[in-house]
Amino acid sequence: MDEKLSKAIKEKEKILKEMDSVILSTVDVEGVPNSSYAPVASDEDGSFYIYISELSKHTQNLLNNDKVSLMIIEDESKAENLFARRRLTMNGKSEEIIRDSSDWNQKIQLLENKFKEQLSFLKNLTDFHLFKLTPTDGLLVHGFGRAFRLVGPSLNKIKHLNDKGHTEKK
Repeated sequence: MDEKLSKAIKEKEKILKEMDSVILSTVDVEGVPNSSYAPVASDEDGSFYIYISELSKHTQNLLNNDKVSLMIIEDESKAENLFARRRLTMNGKSEEIIRDSSDWNQKIQLLENKFKEQLSFLKNLTDFHLFKLTPTDGLLVHGFGRAFRLVGPSLNKIKHLNDKGHTEKK
């Protein structure tokens, strides 16, 4: 693997390690898009878990349509250039995990380990739903001319999108 791809994989791992929440894009039954966010935890298989209230529009959307897009993006205050913020965008499928199932107990523990007493309180609220979000493909951007397509299990296959970089008007 060349150095450019190796750096991109390290950048992807760094972004994932630093994340505490994701920006969610969902679609309602009429096809109207909605953007929101949720605190998130991930597992060793590369799936993400969110615990969200059914009072939220994005929860209703996920209950009716399993398509989801996620984005983790660098904080504006830390970005060297706002036009080239580090980000990882992923498309995928959502699946509700049934409350009190063995899978629910295991995955809610992932979130509780990360968010401690905040989640300890919320996990007893019955209007909250646990979702597994499984990415199918993604896009990693970590600077100008450094965009990479990600596919495969855990998004472990990577391809540079443009070896030429940006072009300038003459």
